[in-house]
Amino acid sequence: MNKTTLIELKQADSTNAYLKNLLSSEILPEGIVVLAKDQTNGKGQGANSWESEAKKNLTFSLLLKPEFLPADKMFLISKVVSLGIVDYLNSLNKKFTIKWPNDIYYLDKKIAGILIENQLLGNKLNYSIIGIGLNVNQELFYSDAPNPMSLKNIFHKEFNLPEMLANIISQINIWYEILQDGWFDKINDSYFNDLYRNTGFYDFTAENETFHAKIKSIEEDGQMVLKTTKGELRKFYFKEVEFVI
Repeated sequence: MNKTTLIELKQADSTNAYLKNLLSSEILPEGIVVLAKDQTNGKGQGANSWESEAKKNLTFSLLLKPEFLPADKMFLISKVVSLGIVDYLNSLNKKFTIKWPNDIYYLDKKIAGILIENQLLGNKLNYSIIGIGLNVNQELFYSDAPNPMSLKNIFHKEFNLPEMLANIISQINIWYEILQDGWFDKINDSYFNDLYRNTGFYDFTAENETFHAKIKSIEEDGQMVLKTTKGELRKFYFKEVEFVI
């Protein structure tokens, strides 16, 4: 990203939907950020929603145009965005992790979620709309989400939202430039090192079965490879397996 352009909205159903609608009617430069002070219908992965109290959190979408990236490597976009966010949060002197594929956790609580919508052009990526919801100054959560937490819950202080947004975009840009330079191994290694529960054996559930396993690796297409206590390797795409927390 050479430049970031900010579009600020008082209210939006979904910043991803707003940005996608803009793209359908005009050519937009890479680096546009759409920020909603109040997002009323934020989307998570699948059918999940994202709860966010107005003017308390960061809910925004970023437009990237990774036309240099083959479609079969699109999960690298998820990795660099996750790394940018977790790098910024770890600069606050607490240990945050990436829960596969791209939730951001503090201990066993969810602090941020990422929803990426990619459009392909042939076997290349045309553009990526990256929706990010980060719980910042909200103290109470009322949805049925199992384990939300905010930065204020952790640090017991208010954060400056515009300053935080600028810092997060800056960190994402650092990793995006590493991606543009082709340093895929550095991205893959850093992503694994920052993964939630990346060492030791834990319980997982898949197809109504609970089993004990450890994360062995993350494949280029985003599959998580688990190694069971019996030495069996099992591969899963997102939503095919769940952490037992």
